[in-house]
Amino acid sequence: MLSNLDEFINFSKHLADESEKLIKNYFRTALNIESKEDKSPVTLADKEVELKIRDLINKKYPSHGILGEEFDSQNVDSEFLWVIDPIDGTRSFIAGHKDFGTLIALIHNGKPIIGIINCPMHNERWIGIIDKKTTMNDGTVKTSNTTSVNKSYFCTSGLYLENEHFKKSCDKIIKQTKYYRLGGDCYMYGMIASGLIDIVLEDTLKAHDYMALIPVIEGAGGIVTDKYGQPITINSDGSILATANKALHNQIIDIINN
Repeated sequence: MLSNLDEFINFSKHLADESEKLIKNYFRTALNIESKEDKSPVTLADKEVELKIRDLINKKYPSHGILGEEFDSQNVDSEFLWVIDPIDGTRSFIAGHKDFGTLIALIHNGKPIIGIINCPMHNERWIGIIDKKTTMNDGTVKTSNTTSVNKSYFCTSGLYLENEHFKKSCDKIIKQTKYYRLGGDCYMYGMIASGLIDIVLEDTLKAHDYMALIPVIEGAGGIVTDKYGQPITINSDGSILATANKALHNQIIDIINN
């Protein structure tokens, strides 16, 4: 284990605290909304939060790399790489819904060792740390014991259903699960970690959308892979399947790929 892991954990929490202050100042206020090249929205809040996090990292750890959503990456081949999504769920944020959050991950030699899902308007923060149990607001959480698809609760953002293969996969899962819901942003993954839902499937994501989720889900007893069952890395294809346990994961992989 890294000798300075506790220092990194405390700093990660500080980043979440500082980003939360900014987000709460902007939430449900009049916002100037721009469209990025991929037609997704971005606000001043997204940019200011990421700039604040970047500034804090650069001052504390100038040799570390940063990969964020809104600005160019720096030193991505560094031993330590911070991966940031300042507001995961900008559409929800704009609409005044509370399921958005800030995602913060620290990657060491390609492996995520710390992940934070911070949902400021729910006042809930999940922290995943390598080889430790995941916590939510300092209490240990655990994924559900549901092992049958027909008893499970499935969520997906629903943003990528125009992809035919992804839509068919979701349709097949929906038909076999007990409950389903479209939408939820990063909050869906916190709910898996807390044992409230059982399956999340998304596609066409980028590294800043998913790297923080991995330690959170795994530390709670869940499984995270891409839609083919392969481990997720910075260079993965953008799909993510998170489930409560291995038995459930294997069933969903079979449904998606058969």
